Amino acid sequence: MFFCFRQSVGCDEYLGSGKVMDKCGVCGGDNTACKLVSGLFQHSLSKVGYHKIVEIPEGATKINVTEMVKSRNYLALRSRSGRSIINGNWAIDRPGKYEAAGTMFTYRRPNEITSTAGESFLAEGPTNEILDVYMIYQQPNPGVHYEYILPAEKPVSPQQPNHSTRPTAISMFNIFFIS
Repeated sequence: MFFCFRQSVGCDEYLGSGKVMDKCGVCGGDNTACKLVSGLFQHSLSKVGYHKIVEIPEGATKINVTEMVKSRNYLALRSRSGRSIINGNWAIDRPGKYEAAGTMFTYRRPNEITSTAGESFLAEGPTNEILDVYMIYQQPNPGVHYEYILPAEKPVSPQQPNHSTRPTAISMFNIFFIS
């Protein structure tokens, strides 16, 4: 007879350590190696066209830009060098994945008639250049929420395991044989 007790491997790759990644990407961290930047763009606009919402700095992670309620406006993303990434030059792109600034952006635009969800950009990051987010204004602004994470002033690099072997499938379980 044998008993099998399941234990998980922590982010430090040690069996049963219980360590997890914090929001900053630090294994076993306390969320102090980074800062959350968030805001709500609620400006009243009057001129149809592109209006800058926010600048996303180089090094940003966990990027989320979301229109609060569905509208006839569109979100747009452009590199600081002027390259259109999503919804540039008055061309509206399809929802999907777009690679830019060293990361992959997911552009969502709910199309159900009954949906009230606004469109959004999401990306894990980190970005390797500054990006600008715009609203293509066509009707009153319902508000756009944005957030991203930046390294703290003196960033702590993610901890690396100090051993050279990775756990194998069998080492993820403590197996006890009882005769």
